[in-house]
Amino acid sequence: MNRPVLALLALTALVAGACGEQKSATPKAAAPAAAKPVAAPAAPAAPAPEAEVAYSSVGKRDPFKSFLGDLRATTGAVVTRCNTPLGRFELDQLRLVAVITGLADPLAMVEAPTGVGYAIRKGACIGKNGGVVATIRTGEVVVTEWAMRADGTREKTETALRLPKEQSLNLEE
Repeated sequence: MNRPVLALLALTALVAGACGEQKSATPKAAAPAAAKPVAAPAAPAAPAPEAEVAYSSVGKRDPFKSFLGDLRATTGAVVTRCNTPLGRFELDQLRLVAVITGLADPLAMVEAPTGVGYAIRKGACIGKNGGVVATIRTGEVVVTEWAMRADGTREKTETALRLPKEQSLNLEE
């Protein structure tokens, strides 16, 4: 035989042996297949009974409810919001436009972002955080706010609304 043919046959036998297939050179007669009885499929195993889980929210806090609401209920009602039109705006949104200090009860005027002016006196509620006008001085209005901290304590902050520079000059004509 030719060398290339012998090399090809050797390579084929080597590959067939490596793949785990054994080919015989002589075909064997096919043995009749013995009829084996087919076993009936086993019944599916019943799932193990799981322990029932029951959740009770009795005595637990609602996670979607603010903890500040619970704090107010226990310490009394703390009013931190204004029911006035000025209670809809933050303090830094309001602009001080006029101050009258020559009266026994000083008066000031602030302008809202909507362009509407509001007259305020000492003790008036102003701002979203429930601020109160503490003092009205020449050229400025001091607002005191009480902020609630996460630990339940209240913190006092004072914010001064000032007139713009050109209007704060006391020029008499």
